[in-house]
Amino acid sequence: MTEFAGSLRERVLLETRLESRDGRGVAKARYVYEGVAWAALFPLMPSDLVRGDAISAMPRWQVTMRKREAVGMNTRLTWRGRYLAIRSIVTDPREPAQMVLTCEEQR
Repeated sequence: MTEFAGSLRERVLLETRLESRDGRGVAKARYVYEGVAWAALFPLMPSDLVRGDAISAMPRWQVTMRKREAVGMNTRLTWRGRYLAIRSIVTDPREPAQMVLTCEEQR
């Protein structure tokens, strides 16, 4: 466990997306602060450079952090001024205390 804890060197802000509708029925989304976590971030190669005939080269990141129940697909991470949208969440049963997220940068 000490080796895992020593690799978490970056602070990330966790925010959850809340959706609502205004008086005219227009969808409005906002993010609510959920906390701060220590994480390890590593760059990934873009998996699908072409989406719907449009080239997409948004940076992707692998984020390893302690397991948190509140983290889901509607959570975004803020790290060094970048917004990272979670695309997948993997928890290994052999390492139940940690989770690995695949995130894509949003602009």
